[in-house]
Amino acid sequence: MDVVGLYNVPETRPLIVISNHFSWFDAALITLYLPFRPVFLIATESQRFWFVRLFMSAFQGIPIWRGGVDRDALRRALETLKTGQSLAIFPEGGIDPRKAAQRARGELVEESVTNDYSHNARLDAQLTHAQPGTAFLAVQSGVPILPVALIGTEQILTNLMRLRRTPVTVRVGKPFGPLAVDKSMSRAERRQRIDEMGEEIMVNIAALFPEENRGPFRNASVNRRLRRRAERGQA
Repeated sequence: MDVVGLYNVPETRPLIVISNHFSWFDAALITLYLPFRPVFLIATESQRFWFVRLFMSAFQGIPIWRGGVDRDALRRALETLKTGQSLAIFPEGGIDPRKAAQRARGELVEESVTNDYSHNARLDAQLTHAQPGTAFLAVQSGVPILPVALIGTEQILTNLMRLRRTPVTVRVGKPFGPLAVDKSMSRAERRQRIDEMGEEIMVNIAALFPEENRGPFRNASVNRRLRRRAERGQA
């Protein structure tokens, strides 16, 4: 296990921790290797699994319904940040590779309690687009964002079943934000800006990945943004 960039973690709290979500091991790794313990937003429907319920009871978690706007979960998340506790969010919204492919195409993905959760890893290890909730929380809270890349976690379960070790890297980037939206904007303009911020959030995660894992963020314009951010010391 390699952990890189812990010096980027600021001493001030709270923070919104953002990371890719390639496997069921991701939340545990963030909890183990960051020098503070964030509260996770966890999909309501994933609580059918005993290990998710165990994690939530041991390390705190806020269940969130991904099929629509879960106002109660968003309210609890904002209240958590106001107390000085940090949040951890997976902006992509899930592991399932089929739904990840839909998100990568920019399609709206509807969730259901009848979803097949047999897929336990995104084996292609490709980033995909963010769901809107992370940017909304960042704007509403005014809290800085800490990007984290979990590289190699999609292979952990497969290798465990074969009694093999998995090389995993936890890479912590420099914090950015707080994010803000011009209050003079119309509702439609605000929504569009928040969607754009969701993409910027994913670009900050993509900056921590090799280019071959960046998925839809692997194009020339994104790479130019990544280079500019690196030149400013923000990647």
